[in-house]
Amino acid sequence: KNARDRGGGDDLLRSMFPKHIAEALMNGEKPPEDKRECATVFFCDIVGFTTLSSNLESHQVSDMLDRLFMQFDSAAKRYGVYKIETIGDCYIGVTNLTESQVSDHVARMAHFALEAVKAARATLVLPEKPSMGHVVIRVGFDSGPLVGSVVGTTNKKYTIFGNTVNTASRMESTGMPNCIQCTERAADLLRMQCSALEGSVTLTERGAVEVKGKGSMKTYFLQSVHVPGLEKSEEEESATSSSEEEVEEDMAADGEPSPL
Repeated sequence: KNARDRGGGDDLLRSMFPKHIAEALMNGEKPPEDKRECATVFFCDIVGFTTLSSNLESHQVSDMLDRLFMQFDSAAKRYGVYKIETIGDCYIGVTNLTESQVSDHVARMAHFALEAVKAARATLVLPEKPSMGHVVIRVGFDSGPLVGSVVGTTNKKYTIFGNTVNTASRMESTGMPNCIQCTERAADLLRMQCSALEGSVTLTERGAVEVKGKGSMKTYFLQSVHVPGLEKSEEEESATSSSEEEVEEDMAADGEPSPL
């Protein structure tokens, strides 16, 4: 029974933390900080969420968010985006932090951001009342230095810190409905990565935007991106998941601890 209980606890840690962080916690160690010179952070929220919440029952709001974020989670897996957390209607993700994605982290995030907007456009606010329309979101991202670490001793949480996080949040809050806004440095890096990976990208310069705490910043709207080979197909995802489950079952049957 103790072995089963521990196994269940280990599985929970793996689902809540990056693999190397979960391993450290399972070994009773303090997890190391993850530091990157350049990572990409994604922020998204729902336009008019406060008004929607006042017009819907609580369970309807929860259902709407669940339907939307399930699609985000699926897209995040396909493009290698690590989901940091959701706070109310806000969804936060990161690339090139919990795994090495140096050559394509902005391209991955750009693909994911477009998928997020596509998902929102297809998600009804209230399925039983289509006249309420579809979910509308704002998206923002930035690329730059970042630190990820576990904070707290009770209900431990893996979170991210740095100016890049704040700027990505500002890109979202100063954005436009169903648009993806990014900083100039993220746009420049995205162009470089797409060129190096023989992909393509279309960005529209928005111009100078007054950003709280940052002053005037030149920003861009992402229109399209295509970099071949970034997305995992559903078949590949399914095969990977099945393989991992089979390995864990075999090792559990042999009385050995499951792999991370």
